[in-house]
Amino acid sequence: MREIYNLIKKDFLMVKKLILPISAFIVAAPIFISYRTPFFQQYGDVLYSVLALTITFMVYHAISMEEMKQKGDIYLRITPMPMIKIVLAKYILIITTFLITTALYLMISYIPLTYVGNVDVKSIIATFTIIALFFGFYIPLTFKFGYVKLQVLSAGIMFISPFVVPFIMKYLGSDFLLLAYFKSSPMWKITTTALLIAFIAVISGTMLSNSIIKNKEY
Repeated sequence: MREIYNLIKKDFLMVKKLILPISAFIVAAPIFISYRTPFFQQYGDVLYSVLALTITFMVYHAISMEEMKQKGDIYLRITPMPMIKIVLAKYILIITTFLITTALYLMISYIPLTYVGNVDVKSIIATFTIIALFFGFYIPLTFKFGYVKLQVLSAGIMFISPFVVPFIMKYLGSDFLLLAYFKSSPMWKITTTALLIAFIAVISGTMLSNSIIKNKEY
């Protein structure tokens, strides 16, 4: 466990210069958007979901770029540390980033002057599940093809997600069968299902990434 902690610490140290600007963005962006777009004052869950996905992806992107500059893919191969721990540390990093983003958003949403819309527990759980599923596929892809080849896809995701999610919520809303089922389900069922899906996504992504790294030629 200490090895995984050191790996996570190493990743954050690689982007330590960006921690303060990213934290400021997490606080300032929802306030600015809520002032400029009253729609998000009523739909804080949409704004929160977009923010959480953007920030987790932004942090992973920044760390991946630093690792690429420092030839991190080669060091992965020669390190005596088990590959599975290196991969698992990536997922724990994503979860940590998600939790920090969620905590900061909740803090500002409780301040009336910010006009930032509230977010409920169901939306937090749903967002966590979406992020877990996304990175369950995306992290193995970065190990398979390299981050350089995925830069176009990465840029596209970061650019499109702030527009696609609000569009879906605004024009489909509760008429979307999956959303209607989600809102009407009891909390215990949502929590259990979400945690199970997230667990499967992380474990599958970890095992697949571990296999890719072991079989990859450098």
